[in-house]
Amino acid sequence: MNRTFILPLAALALAIGLSGCKPDIGGELGDPIDKRAGFLGTWELSSFTQQDLNNPVKETRDLSPLFIQEGTAPLRMTFNDDDTYAVQQEVGRSYFGDGGQWSFDDPAFPTFLRLAGSADTLEYNLGATVRPYDNQMAIEYRRSCGEGGARIETVIYTFTFNRIPQ
Repeated sequence: MNRTFILPLAALALAIGLSGCKPDIGGELGDPIDKRAGFLGTWELSSFTQQDLNNPVKETRDLSPLFIQEGTAPLRMTFNDDDTYAVQQEVGRSYFGDGGQWSFDDPAFPTFLRLAGSADTLEYNLGATVRPYDNQMAIEYRRSCGEGGARIETVIYTFTFNRIPQ
């Protein structure tokens, strides 16, 4: 046999042999976290950013002063156990309506937050799953142009909220 064939074959056999020597993982992961319970409570806007996806630099701009101004209360959202939500806002554009019903696209593995108000239903990307002990939440609003399969995302607005202790 050719040496150029034997050396790679020996290396492969060694790699397979060593990969079979991993210890078994023990222990329990515990109960799954209640994603819905993580949202309950009052949240206050701490930052608002915009990322222009058409800009080659893909920079993120801090536009927090549009919503957070001295002398006015920042935007607050309250998520209740009865699936209702309320918004308190003094300055800035209304991205969340006045209140209504809230839900997730998938309660077990949420990706989107749905806010159903009296006028329409809004859908936002979740930055991450919010656990009951987390003190920060990020919601993304993605704007796009076009229709159907020709839709192109153009801007991502990220709202970062801090939990208000009860």
